[in-house]
Order: sequence, then structure tokens, then C-alpha cells
Amino acid sequence: MPPRRFNGPQMMRARRAADVSRRELAAAVGSKSQAIVAGWETEKTFPPGEKLPAIARELRVDIDVLFPREGMCDLADLRCDAGYAQYAAAEEVGISKYGLSRAERGERRLDDAWIGPLAKLYGVTRDQLLAAQRVAFGEAVPAPSSTDLPALTLKLRAQVAERPESESSPDMIAAGVNQEAGAEIIRGDQVEALLRGMPADRVFAGTQAARAIAITGLASYFGVSELHFDDHAESRVLDGLRYLASRYNIALAARGGEGGVSPAMIAVLSDLLNREQSESSAPWRGRSPA
Repeated sequence: MPPRRFNGPQMMRARRAADVSRRELAAAVGSKSQAIVAGWETEKTFPPGEKLPAIARELRVDIDVLFPREGMCDLADLRCDAGYAQYAAAEEVGISKYGLSRAERGERRLDDAWIGPLAKLYGVTRDQLLAAQRVAFGEAVPAPSSTDLPALTLKLRAQVAERPESESSPDMIAAGVNQEAGAEIIRGDQVEALLRGMPADRVFAGTQAARAIAITGLASYFGVSELHFDDHAESRVLDGLRYLASRYNIALAARGGEGGVSPAMIAVLSDLLNREQSESSAPWRGRSPA
């Protein structure tokens, strides 16, 4: 099983966006030298897998965005995602480092007595740990059933599919969005995570403002309405209708057994639409040119 993907320049962009210095990032992973971070960013060296969670936390980026992985985890992946070096994990639960090493290499299975303590240490269930062990031994493990992809992912994939392949990489899309916005509002790894199906709230670390700005930028770049990319569009439209009902002091829904929108709301919407069409088709009435 390949480890998480590491991209030094991408990490550097995330570090700068988070306003974290190399020295601060080095300290977060237990180093006193910023040179170690410089080596990672230029990909002259690579951080150990167990350091990646601390890097992601310090940069305030979801680890699956910054360091994505395809496929199922093996035992070493679970340990690294929990932030433990091999010797530290073995010491923490009082087991043999040699035995843990052999299990991770797919040579000898974990002792039954180790399963529970390791699962607890890694923050996973026993079944998840045993599935990772099967992966480590090269056994086929059915992938967990996936939920439907977010609407944003499906719509973004459709827009990307209409672009030439030379213009559809995540980094190129991010660069185009940022150029139009005049500021860095989205990174290539975030575009990639959205395309993979990660919910926008995770991609943007739960920051609603950053999420909204990025969606606005993507909509502008692809020339579509913001609502096209907003996976909460339906609820936002409904909120807008509730606002109109309150403003005009009318009922939103029809009363009784009629169902649907109330006649009063339909009349308000028709009036607003007619006014919008009238204003958009009316001749310009500004000042006469000098």
C-alpha cells in the first residue's frame, strides 16, 4: 500500500496561506531546525509518515486534503495517521517492536492480545485494524460502501470534463481562479480534494467564509452561477423564499390541502420576475455623453 502522497511545493503554499513560518512548522514536528522544512518543501527530503498529521494540524488543513491517499490503509498507515513512530507505538502499548514490524511487513500476524490495545491507540475499531492487517498481508479487502458523491463534486467534474486536458489539472484550475480573484483563495490540493469527493466543509476546514469565497471563485472561473456549485443551494433558495414571505407578510406555503407555494407568494415572485425582465430590457437612461 503506497503511503500518503507528499507534495513539497503544495505544502509550502499551505504553510504560507496559514501564515506559519518554517521555524514554527519545524517546532510542531519536534525539530529545532527550519532547514528540515526547507528540505521537505524542495523535496530534497521527505517527512516520516508519522509526522504528517502534526504538519496538517499546524497548517490547519485536513490531512486528506494536504496528503491524500488512494485505497485502503495497511497497518503502517494506521500507525502513521495516529502520529506514532513504530518504536513509540510498540512502547505505548507494551508490545514487541519486532513483532509489530513483522506484522507491518506482512510476515507474521499480530498476537490476538495486541489487537485491542493497538486499535485503541490508533483510534480505530478492531475490525478496521484487522482489515488493515489483511491489506498488509496482500489480501483482498472489500472497500467500504461509499455514499453518494457531493453535488459540488459532480458539478465540478462536469465543468472540468468540458475543458481541454491541458487546462484541467487541479493546479491549473486553482491558478486560474486565483488570477481572476486577484488573491489566493484556493489551492490545487483543495481543488483535487473536491474532485475526489471530499465535502467542501472538510476541504476548507469548516471555515464557512473560505468555503463561500472559493465557491464564488470557481463559479466565476467556469462562468456559471454560484448556486450551480453550492451543494446547499436548495436550502439557500428556501431561506430566500422565507425572507420574501416575511418581508411581504404573506404565507410561503398554500394552506389546506392544496400543497405547494401559496398564490400570494406566486404573485410576489411573478411581480419580481417581471420587474427584473423589464429593467434588463429597458434602454439605458444615464447621463448623456459629453
